[in-house]
Amino acid sequence: MKRVVSRIIKCLFILSIVIAGIIVYAFKIEPKRLVTREFDVELASKSRESIRVVQFSDTHLGPDYSLQQLEKLVDRINALEPDIIAFTGDLIDIPSQFGERSEISGILGELRSTYGNYAVWGNHDYGGGGARFYEDIMIKSGFKLLRNQHSTIELDSGQMITMIGLDDAMLGHPDIEQSFAGINSQGAKLLLLHEPDLVDRIEAGRFDLALAGHSHGGQVVIPLFGPLVTPPFAKIYTKGMYELATDTYLYVNSGIGTTQIAVRFWNPPELSVFDLAL
Repeated sequence: MKRVVSRIIKCLFILSIVIAGIIVYAFKIEPKRLVTREFDVELASKSRESIRVVQFSDTHLGPDYSLQQLEKLVDRINALEPDIIAFTGDLIDIPSQFGERSEISGILGELRSTYGNYAVWGNHDYGGGGARFYEDIMIKSGFKLLRNQHSTIELDSGQMITMIGLDDAMLGHPDIEQSFAGINSQGAKLLLLHEPDLVDRIEAGRFDLALAGHSHGGQVVIPLFGPLVTPPFAKIYTKGMYELATDTYLYVNSGIGTTQIAVRFWNPPELSVFDLAL
């Protein structure tokens, strides 16, 4: 009997050590373990030109993600030598409570790309007083902020790329028809949106690659089961690459920062890189 009790005690001790290790890892280590995920995406085109798009999302600047970390992120993005940089929303966690707002543009303004930096609105960019600050910050940072708009890029080769940006679904007013109005059928079409589930409202074939964020990949992922919880408008598409139709893709970025609880497990923050064969 004593031997059985001793084994139980040992097992409980080992289990407690394992649980404590997981908690420390999830709160202290993984939220800072930025990974880069790279993809080769071949779009329907006769050209063999390739460009590099780097996406980052959901920085949630605040107590759990500092300006110093943002500076390191900018260096990391620049080292990838992007042709286009895409930010898919949620810059500051609670904008009205972030006292260092005036310093953000100086940091983001150091981002370098060949053909420009583009951004859309997220729900945290509207909420928490964000609507008063976000647009000004992003414009001063050198981003073209798309809200139900599109912008055309002409590459050095003469190839055309159209950047399309939808407004936030939770606190904004996404207008699909306005966003796509007047777009030429020629060239690649990249759609930026914060909430990934909105793509199901868009007719197949109107874009080639959509980039979204918002879900944080669930922040906590249970192996074999998936994300513990995801927010509204990120229930269908939660993380990673989806082929929606032939030559039509959606990528859901897991984000950089955290919200609600500063925890990540089995789901590190990420930069996503797309080498697009146009």
